[in-house]
Amino acid sequence: MSWVTWNSVGALLGLALAGCGAPSPSILLVTLDTVRRDHVGAYGAESGLTPSLDALAAEGLVHDAAYTTMPTTAPAHLSLFTGLYPSEHGVRRNGDPLPSPVASRFASQELALRLRTRGYTTAAFVTSRLMSSRATGLRGFEIYDAPTGVLRTGEAAARAALAWLRSERGRPVFLFVHLYDAHAPYGSADEKRRSFPVEASAYGWIDDGVRYATESERGAMAARYARGVRSADAALGRLIAGAREILKAPPLVIALSDHGETLAERLADRGYAYDHGEFLDLETVAIPLILAGPGVEAGRSRGAASIRDLYTTLLAAAGIEDPEAQASDRRDLRRRSAVRRLVGIERRSFGLRIREPVRAHGAAASDGTRLLILADDGSLTSSTGESGSGNAGGAAADLVATAQGRLHRTGRASAPLDPETREALHELGYAE
Repeated sequence: MSWVTWNSVGALLGLALAGCGAPSPSILLVTLDTVRRDHVGAYGAESGLTPSLDALAAEGLVHDAAYTTMPTTAPAHLSLFTGLYPSEHGVRRNGDPLPSPVASRFASQELALRLRTRGYTTAAFVTSRLMSSRATGLRGFEIYDAPTGVLRTGEAAARAALAWLRSERGRPVFLFVHLYDAHAPYGSADEKRRSFPVEASAYGWIDDGVRYATESERGAMAARYARGVRSADAALGRLIAGAREILKAPPLVIALSDHGETLAERLADRGYAYDHGEFLDLETVAIPLILAGPGVEAGRSRGAASIRDLYTTLLAAAGIEDPEAQASDRRDLRRRSAVRRLVGIERRSFGLRIREPVRAHGAAASDGTRLLILADDGSLTSSTGESGSGNAGGAAADLVATAQGRLHRTGRASAPLDPETREALHELGYAE
């Protein structure tokens, strides 16, 4: 195993505090990469792909209107761990670690490190090299276990995480597990292995006008994606069952996706399918988000929630105040809310030029009942209800203002990728 051990003042302080009233509860945070909200039974899907998520929803709190900050893996995860929008933390594409100025300024505020100062032992088990500590710049985890190759299965990550958990004694645990199973290349573990290196033209911009032209071809891709969703959910179920068996007290479990996925919805009008990141449509920015365990108010929450709210939520669960929560408009997601609230969504740095006549998306905003998308020139490009269809009754001024507030916030200029990360991106079919 490629475990990376972090020795720091935070770890020593955490050990000292552990003997003075250890914090509770243990926390299991699981991200199911690229899982669409509309494929989850708890959100109305009838496919039966997600029994583990559905069981968690039955006992916990389901956020009906949760959104990512950017439909791209690394920027979205870094929003979770920092509470910041991508333009604020400075990462707008996969492969870019937190920039040094941000990392230095944010060092004492990083989620895992703050939990360690409260007596938690912290570990991360990820399934893609693009989520390694080197690629993200995330620090504070005592154990950071990433695959030595480009990918590993969620099942393998779950086994490794539970093996580590069995060796831990005496301290509450913050365990983060990332599951890449639903992400391209679609399919079972064997289908993924046979798909490397990924053919970039099969995911994203479909240029030949022939690929996926038939209903059977599109159905085959949808079925392969569904197999990945099912695999990720099965790994989640193994993790939850194992953690609950090992830990002495019930953990707080948080399960979500970092973003969704475009399937064949946009193929006819854009020539774009089986990808995420270039556009801000509902299928890519809406995410499932479910919490269960100590301190969680069970039921359903209708108020808009952002992935960056989880920074405040996890701190609150450990008894740590987030002094910037109000100023940054972050909230604790362990409670139901029906209060109208606005959340913003940013687009990533384009890896490919958006070609005419397709209008480039610039930013989006939602109040939990409708999604408003601005074009790159700042004009309204669409406003749809949460069902994803129909006009949502015009553009409310505050929704437009929220989207405009996220528009053209470019953050830092991206530096050249290191060779190892660039190789991993190319193997996974990324063109950036």
